[in-house]
This record gives sequence, structure tokens and C-alpha cells, in this order.
Amino acid sequence: MNPLLLASLLGFAVLGGGCARNPVTGGSDVTMVSEKGEIEQGRKAHEQVIKFYGVYEDQALQDYVNEIGQKLARASHRPDLEWHFTVVDAEDINAFALPGGYIYITRGIMAYLNSEAELAAVLGHEIGHVTARHQVRQQTQQTLAGILGAGAAIFTGSRAVADLANIGGQALLSGYGRDMELEADKLGAQYLAKTGYDTQAMIGVISVLKNQETFEIQRAREEGREPRVYHGVFASHPSADQRLQQAVAVAKPDKEGDARVGTEDYLRRIDGVAFGSSRQQGIVRDNRFYHAGLGITIAFPKDWVVLNQRNRLLAHTRTQDALLQITVDGRPDKTTPREYLQKQIGDRGLTGGQELNFNGMEGYAMISRSGSPLDRGAGPVRYAAVYRDKLVFVFAAASRSSQDSIPAHDRVFLSTFQTLRPLKPSEFPLAEPYRIRLVKAQNGTKVEQLAKDSPIQKYPVQTLRLINDLYPNKEPAAGQLVKVVD
Repeated sequence: MNPLLLASLLGFAVLGGGCARNPVTGGSDVTMVSEKGEIEQGRKAHEQVIKFYGVYEDQALQDYVNEIGQKLARASHRPDLEWHFTVVDAEDINAFALPGGYIYITRGIMAYLNSEAELAAVLGHEIGHVTARHQVRQQTQQTLAGILGAGAAIFTGSRAVADLANIGGQALLSGYGRDMELEADKLGAQYLAKTGYDTQAMIGVISVLKNQETFEIQRAREEGREPRVYHGVFASHPSADQRLQQAVAVAKPDKEGDARVGTEDYLRRIDGVAFGSSRQQGIVRDNRFYHAGLGITIAFPKDWVVLNQRNRLLAHTRTQDALLQITVDGRPDKTTPREYLQKQIGDRGLTGGQELNFNGMEGYAMISRSGSPLDRGAGPVRYAAVYRDKLVFVFAAASRSSQDSIPAHDRVFLSTFQTLRPLKPSEFPLAEPYRIRLVKAQNGTKVEQLAKDSPIQKYPVQTLRLINDLYPNKEPAAGQLVKVVD
């Protein structure tokens, strides 16, 4: 496709017949995107990112990350850009950048970092993507929808059910290719050196995240799900990569003196940060979901895998032959649950309609003859809409290779729907998140000892080793501050 036409279709601001300058190389980028257009693109996408992820509600932590980020940005190739640094409320191990100076880091990845220098290494890497204009260089080769677009719905035909936005896309979440990732690391190492940080943190953080990735892939395989891993050079090649070692070695500080690591300062800053799901997202404990803000709880079959995602709950059998999704929508005025479902699903051969009345709530359930994601849209889907106060809880469930016009797990689906109920006063503490806390190791302190007191239900020993860079079998030194989860 003609690059000018492609840029126009993507809504890019186009330079009149020229190419934008690359701030790092000083040469021209064949991107057709001006800096003004780049900034505007980032600003618009920023609104979508915040809506999708949410900002982590800890102003002191936000200020700390912004302070470190701004210091690095002033030392970058684009110091005059208006930079924005945000901790997003996600347990994912991730950080990413948008065009025009928008940098994001999840609270999830911060639990695995162990010093201010490592935080600076992650931020410096993302700043490097922006200064080298990697995003806009990529976007001449793929649509904007591929980077910031909404993902396809699992259950088709319903607006409420189909709210599966995938902000981030392939480039943001999977990296920009090895050469661009290495360039971002080289630039990040330069910015670390210029601001007085230990450049070896760039290599150290890769080792930490590689360990996490290795364990996550193994765990995901056992749990029958896709692994959630960090993008980029941290995941794409080992810390022993010679090109990366050389890039870090040649990054020289502007001033002689001890390079800053900032281990204790950083650990003190993340003391109390939510670990796993946050209060705003709701908490899963023993396959029961608790949400204090919504004031509800719901139980899933004990042998099912439950995934608490940002905009939905997903549960499936370990063999993935049954899938159940829950989303929340606003309750429309003067509309019954039956009318609501009919409007959402449309005319797809609706059958099996029945009223639901349980736990002080009213609802309606019905089956569509098609729409199952497990049978390429050909199989039936069990839907339900349950009204509670001003909200609608929307259920959609399907089985693989269902017989006739009813999902094979239909009885399980209906019984699961009806476990939805208000929280009891005694259950509100269960809707509070786990948090990172600090303890000082004594002589003989062992990770297995610390794990015995941990509320982490699965792999507590491995988790504590990973977040403290003690994986796979190291022990803390006497006097060392150790992160635990309570």
C-alpha cells in the first residue's frame, strides 16, 4: 500500500512530502509521522490505556516512579518532550510505551524488581523505545488497530459480552523485534549511566524476569492457560548475550563515583503494594470470587481454572472443553432481564428461556443456537442476565462439541450462575488483596519457613524466591530485607 495512504488511514499527522528526523541517529525515518502527530497519537491512546488498565491508587508510588522516569527522560535524546509515567493497576509482569512520551509500568512487575536501579533500567528501556521512535516506525508496517485495537469477542453478538479490548497489541506486549529491543536496551543503559545508576542493573533485571518467565511458562502449562510474560529484550534473549553485555559496558557515567543502586529505598517504597489482584479488580480465593466494591461473591467448580481479567471473569475446565465468562453492564431503565438479553444477543435461534430468582435477585436465562467460541461459532451458548441494584451481571457459557441445542455442561453453568450472592459482613476482609511486606532476615532464615506463613495458595516457595531474586534455590543473607506476601 502507498505509505502516504496508509498513514492517512491510520490517522497519522503527515509531513508535507518529507520524513521525520530520528532523534537518536539524526537521520530520517521513513515514517511520514511528525512529532506533533506522534504526540497526538499517544495522547489519544493514553485515554484508552487508562480506561482499560486503571491507575494504581497509591499517589506516593506514582510520584516516586514519575520522579525516576523524569530524571531519565531529561538525560535522553528527547529531553524537551512532555513525558508521562504511570503505574497501572495490573498484576501482569509488564511495562510498555506509547508514542509521544507515554510510559507505563504495572504494579505487578514492581514486585519482582529489587532496587531503584532495576526500576530505572525498565523505565530507561521503555524511554529508549520512544526516543528511537520504534512505535511509529513499526506503525508504517501494521495498522493502528494492531497496537491499540480491541480484540475479537470470545462470545459474539453481544456488546456487553464482547467487551474484550486488548489495549497493547502485538508490538506493545510482545516486543518490537530483537534489533529494536537491543537498541532500546543500549539507550536505556546510556540513560542509566548519565543519571548515575548502576548500568549492570540492566543485566540484573533481565535475569530476574527470565526466571519469572521460565516459571510462569511451566505453571501455565500445568494450569492449562496461556503464560503471562514480559515483552522485549528481557524475554527474548539471555542476560549473557554478548551484544547486550557490550552495550552496557560502553555506557559511561558523566561523573566518576559510586553508581546508585538504591536497594533499600526501593523496597521501602513498594512495602504495602497489592500483590496479585487488587481490591478494585476483585479477589479469587479457593475458586470463589469476592468483590468489595460490587458487594458480591460467586463460586466456581473446584477443579476449574479461574482467570480474573481486567474486564471479565473467565473460568474453564482444565481440558478447556467448557468455558464460562462473566461481565458487568449498567442496568437499563424499564427493561426486563429477558428484554435485555434479547437486545444484546439478537435473533440467533433463542431457546430454553427461563426466569431466575435467587438470593434476592431476578434474572433470565436462554440459549442461542450458535456463537460458541469452542466450536468456531457453530455450537450453542447459554446466556443469563441477572439484575442487582443498578448493575447487570451477564453470563455466557459454552461447551465443546455440544449435542443438539444445549451445551453439554448446561446444568453446571446454571448452578454456577446461581451462586452469585451479596457478600456477608464477615466476608469483606476476603475481598482485600494480598500485599508485599518487608521482613529482615536473621541467621538461618529460610524461604520455606517464610512460605509457611504466606497466604499464597499455589507455589508459595517459588513465588517468594522469584520476587526476591533467590530463584531457584538461594537463601537470604542475615540482615537482608526480604519481601513476603500477607
